[in-house]
Amino acid sequence: MNAPRSRRSLVDWITTSSKRMRGRVDPAVAAFRDPARLALGSWRVALRSDRRAQAGTALIVVLTAMAIYAGIAAPVVGDPTARLLPPSSGHPFGTDAVGRDLLVALVHGSFPTLAPAVTAAIGSAAVGFALGALAGFLRGFTDVLVQRLAEALTAVPLLLVVLVAQALIPAPSAASLLIVVVLTRWAEVAQVVRADVLRVMQLDYVLAARALGAGPGRLLARHVLPSVLASAVVLGSFGVGAVVVVETAIAVVGVGFVHPLAWGALLGQARAHPGAWWLVIFPAAFVALALGATVLLGEAMRDTFDPRLRWTRR
Repeated sequence: MNAPRSRRSLVDWITTSSKRMRGRVDPAVAAFRDPARLALGSWRVALRSDRRAQAGTALIVVLTAMAIYAGIAAPVVGDPTARLLPPSSGHPFGTDAVGRDLLVALVHGSFPTLAPAVTAAIGSAAVGFALGALAGFLRGFTDVLVQRLAEALTAVPLLLVVLVAQALIPAPSAASLLIVVVLTRWAEVAQVVRADVLRVMQLDYVLAARALGAGPGRLLARHVLPSVLASAVVLGSFGVGAVVVVETAIAVVGVGFVHPLAWGALLGQARAHPGAWWLVIFPAAFVALALGATVLLGEAMRDTFDPRLRWTRR
């Protein structure tokens, strides 16, 4: 565009240029304006280069396929004449105490094991994200209240809280287990999100938005929450494995409600049959597989969404 030669033409040139450039945003600038889009792009890059992201995603896909199949397949039936058979060509993982093929039982048990774990992890991450964001944004009494509650809950191990709660509840159920986990594990997520909100509130682009007159609602929804969402997602992925371990421990101890096909329930059969080693090895391997998948995926997401960790690990 040619430069203007007079003051009037300069005004016309600025007006025309601003109209032409309105709505045109550099893709890189648009990505930084939208942290969620930036995080998604970083995760796509990680899937192509990070072995942990690839392995964790592959394991999650396998476990999800097993859970979907278990949710729609016919229930597994035991054979009383084939109880506690060791691994063989007909039963690669052996049979359990009621005559069910252990491999089939483990596949069918993926849904009652993983579905509550995913639900509890999402619920605790959502509650912790909301409370942590409010505490960091509003400060004052809200911040103090959330902080004291979070400190009290994180002072006691999750497994101990769940065991005591399940023992005290008159009629424990899967719903009661989910409620106890959500009401307990949100504290860890809230503490991390609160710290991230306090950090983001001091960034230049947030201070600039506030100086330009952005209201609290727009400031929180447009600039703060998208920037701290990744922390809740990462902690939620770690939470799935933690809840699976808690479910398994409850089943082995025999406290509270556990689905009869859950991996922990299958593992708990080994207490009454100490000679059946396959009742320990294979259910424990499935639990370790789920835990490893969530840990790999969580670490990959943590390093992807936080470039500082990515560089310090090299």
